[in-house]
Amino acid sequence: MRFIDISKLKATADAIGWDATRAAHFVAMQGLTIPQRKEYINDHPDWNKFQAAMLGLSNNKCWYSEGPIGNNDFEVDHFRPKNKAINHDGSIIKQNGYWWKAYDWDNYRLTGALANKRRRDRLKDSDDVKGKGFYFPLDIVNGGIADDEGAVGCELPLLLDPTRHYDVSLLTFDEKGDAIPATIDDYEINRVKLSILYYHLDLEQLSKERKIAWDDCVLEIEDAKQAIDDSPNVAAKAGMMEKCFKDLKRLVVENDRPYTSVRKACLMTYSELSGYHWLKNLVRTL
Repeated sequence: MRFIDISKLKATADAIGWDATRAAHFVAMQGLTIPQRKEYINDHPDWNKFQAAMLGLSNNKCWYSEGPIGNNDFEVDHFRPKNKAINHDGSIIKQNGYWWKAYDWDNYRLTGALANKRRRDRLKDSDDVKGKGFYFPLDIVNGGIADDEGAVGCELPLLLDPTRHYDVSLLTFDEKGDAIPATIDDYEINRVKLSILYYHLDLEQLSKERKIAWDDCVLEIEDAKQAIDDSPNVAAKAGMMEKCFKDLKRLVVENDRPYTSVRKACLMTYSELSGYHWLKNLVRTL
């Protein structure tokens, strides 16, 4: 998961006159029953007008998994579910969902269908059903639940949000390609575990692809170390260090690559190993 600057969608919203569209939908939903409102929202998926811009913000990658969308299905997910919202304990947060946020562009997240749909992992011998669906876990001990048509600032979502820098920092990966917490705080660990569950980040095919990215990064790191160690003098070593830094940094900062967060995790892990102390200087620049 990498940070997505969702504020950049405002330019698209302004270009297509979204304020008027949103207002028209909001007026149309007034007075409808819950079933009628759900039917209306499902029949008017105008949020898809943002798909091209959202793909551009993530270089055609899922905002939750950072996996390449490619030929796979992708969807505009409503971070706060539009039709129904369920807490992680199965209790209903909102029977009619955050319907008034259905046409708020800052509630949209681009996702691969595997993260957004409730399904089991077909490559694992398990019947566990994962994926986001209607689930939107909230901390209702330390926060509240927004009133219908009200501001949502009182809420403390437990799912990691790719549009928030701090949330993104809580998730990392290991050498097996598995998603793991990047924190020792119990509260934040729980948030990461819930996000792995509801975004289906432990999907076997994702872990396999992330492991490939990790292993590719290891080869680049080892080649760089060999080139640096073989430098014949101080001047040559300095020049090689500069080249290796540029090459390794591209693995992380070139956003068209999938799983750059995995490669960043690999660099950070190796920077703690004996003989790779020079990588710490590179990690500081990421």
